Amino acid sequence: MARSPSVPPPRLPLFDRLLQGDSIETDRNADNAMRELRESVRRDLEMLLNTRPVGDLPAGFDELSTSVLSYGLPELQNQNLATPAQQEGFRKKLETVIRRFEPRFRELSVELVSGDSTLDRTLRFRMRAVLQADTTSEAVVYDTVVDPATGGMRILT
Repeated sequence: MARSPSVPPPRLPLFDRLLQGDSIETDRNADNAMRELRESVRRDLEMLLNTRPVGDLPAGFDELSTSVLSYGLPELQNQNLATPAQQEGFRKKLETVIRRFEPRFRELSVELVSGDSTLDRTLRFRMRAVLQADTTSEAVVYDTVVDPATGGMRILT
């Protein structure tokens, strides 16, 4: 979808601009900028989902639940996700963590996606959101698979 030439392209996050260094394209168009932003968000989400929080937080310090100490998801290998109720509980936790630590998303929803086979033990999720950039927003969909052996999460492109 082409954007109006009068609207400046969205700015990349600071981390991506630092990675690019002197090679930052100053004349990039809005479509390329949005594609780069979507890829940057995909990478950041994957890092969030594969990071483990520090552990149990001390009681009485409610604000710690929104701090960097709680960044990430609990270890998946320690969780039983065999039943639909357990999977739904994990889906809610996943959505809560993304809402907390990915402020560029609006209207986020996370849904379980059924596998192709009853023998397939891979857990799949689909994240839908509106990605809010500086001057524009765009609907995005990220499909995520959980490796049953390692507990690692991979966001497909």
